[in-house]
Amino acid sequence: MPASENLWPAILEQIELDVRDQQFDTWFRNVSLDQFSSESITLRVPNSFYHEWLRRHYLGTIEKAVLAVTSCRPAVEFVVKPPPKPANPEPTPPPAPPTTATPANPMPAPVVGHAERRFFPTDWTSRLSQHYTFDTFVVGGSNALPHAASLAISENPGLAYNPFFLHGGMGLGKTHLVQGITQRLLQTRPKTRMLYLSCESFMNHFVSSIQHGEMQKFRSIYRGLDALLIDDIHFLGRGTREATQEEFFHTFNALYNAGKQIVLSSDCPPHELTKLEERLLSRFKWGLVARIDAPSYETRVAILRKKAQLRGRVLPDEVLHFVAEHIDTNIRELEGAITKIIGLSSLTNKPVDLHLAREALRDTVERVAAAITIDDVIRHVTTEFRIKLSDLQSKKRSKSITHPRQVAMYLARSLTRHSLGEIGGYFGGRDHTTVMHACDKIKRLLQDDPMVAATVERLTTQLRRQRNSPSS
Repeated sequence: MPASENLWPAILEQIELDVRDQQFDTWFRNVSLDQFSSESITLRVPNSFYHEWLRRHYLGTIEKAVLAVTSCRPAVEFVVKPPPKPANPEPTPPPAPPTTATPANPMPAPVVGHAERRFFPTDWTSRLSQHYTFDTFVVGGSNALPHAASLAISENPGLAYNPFFLHGGMGLGKTHLVQGITQRLLQTRPKTRMLYLSCESFMNHFVSSIQHGEMQKFRSIYRGLDALLIDDIHFLGRGTREATQEEFFHTFNALYNAGKQIVLSSDCPPHELTKLEERLLSRFKWGLVARIDAPSYETRVAILRKKAQLRGRVLPDEVLHFVAEHIDTNIRELEGAITKIIGLSSLTNKPVDLHLAREALRDTVERVAAAITIDDVIRHVTTEFRIKLSDLQSKKRSKSITHPRQVAMYLARSLTRHSLGEIGGYFGGRDHTTVMHACDKIKRLLQDDPMVAATVERLTTQLRRQRNSPSS
């Protein structure tokens, strides 16, 4: 199968969701697609070092991305073909594996001043994503407070909320908001001495400064900032890092006492960071602690529409609703679904419709269906409507029994892999036409009755979330 010009960019987008910015820039910027078929995909790499490193460390990541975009599992192969040399080439050494002694994120030139380029090699603003701005952030009930606080901070750094501690599950938009603050400050206050980086990068900078005898330079740079924004501060508690926590404690105090803005993000709230010193945790609570929750159904649809628009596409509403129904965990998975659908459309040269969306997300839908059983559905429905299992399976036709039974049949049809006949058998031996009638009835009510829609949405969310719980 000839390679589509849109195939590799789509695969790269999927890879970028799974690796850190530095890893992506180091190992994938210079990789291109050589050949593709349903049996094999050949990637062009600049040298044998890339070949070995990618095969050893990123083969699974590449295979996952190819499957996400193409719905195929071709064998991944590499071919060494150096890129054509420019007219006036500048020698560049081959990349070396990242080490803890090398800064993971570089520092901004205005902050570095005359610091040696060995310590802070390039402009950190190149690490900011053009998609992570306030303009591209979709606001809903799950993130309205964090979004409003982030806007206020970007307008009045050091005054609105300081420190600002943002927490929530993976892929819910924490980095988007922190980068949104950063980019707004860069636009409106270009002379601000600021730095955005990951907690891992802060720790690497600290270790590097010790190794090179540059602690005074390190402290001068960090404690002289007007704004410090750090992603994934929970990494500060990993391993035995007492010296790093001590240094961050004094950095925090210096900035806070000078009225400088501090923004931190974490996967969990301060009280759950049990490996951090209590004096640090107490300071994290001095300002505003805000949580981002998983997006609601309506917000998911809005996010999907925005993500498609950013790729220059307008997807049918039925496709957006289909994706929102089957993916409710985080924004990163929603974005991956859009990438997969658009990638399959480009690869097959077919328009995006519900059939193509079902084909693109077949593995996702089947994985969800396999994790949910009819017993799960019945247990949640009987709890929600406060009825007995024997009532659902009985011949009773009162509305108080018929409606919950129809809801249960609809959920079983939507969320499990059972056939109509099998579902009917669970509910007192009813035939497949009865199940079809129940599903059609609930579909109409979802459009016409907001209370029914809310109940079904709540039950669907509960059933899908249970598959990620330790007890499931």
